[in-house]
Amino acid sequence: MPLEPVLVTDSLRQIPHTASSEHLIDRGNERIEEFMLSSEQTIENFVTCDFHLVDLAMTWLHENHLITGNNFCEFGSGYGVVTLLAADRGMRSVGIEIEPTLVERSMALAAELDLDAKFYCGSFIPRDIGDLTELAADIEHVDTHQGDIYKEIGLTMADFDLMFAFPWPGESGFFEAVFDAGAASGALLMTYRGREGVKLVRKT
Repeated sequence: MPLEPVLVTDSLRQIPHTASSEHLIDRGNERIEEFMLSSEQTIENFVTCDFHLVDLAMTWLHENHLITGNNFCEFGSGYGVVTLLAADRGMRSVGIEIEPTLVERSMALAAELDLDAKFYCGSFIPRDIGDLTELAADIEHVDTHQGDIYKEIGLTMADFDLMFAFPWPGESGFFEAVFDAGAASGALLMTYRGREGVKLVRKT
């Protein structure tokens, strides 16, 4: 099925943050800074996105009733801030991250903020996607050899209504291909593209 672009309003920055999301982002950034300055092993591909912008985009999606359900999944959830922003809105929120240390940190942040989000250590790519190896051939930061994390979660990709990812340059097409292969009709994929801001596509 084709992916349909969803035009995001140019006035995102005019939307106010809630007090809870401001607190969540501030605490998340504090914990990330502490982690980055710690003596622990450096994670080369750990880069944070603009959490404030993503939060505003989520607010806009909810205010305009563009999400078809209440299930959220973040591909490569890092420190878990975006997953927690979805949980703060009452969504059934899941983060999938390949780095065990980041999963542990995300779970600790969720407990600190008393938010009900689940984090799983593994690959976000479903095992039943055809041509998986070919899709991932030129992608450096994904793993196609892990077990099927969705069995542990108890949901399939088709059960999620909104998915989020922060692709590295040149990887957006791969994330969209995985989304197209596994998501249900009507689901949304939001990606953060750096200077380009957030982009949205819907599976039709």
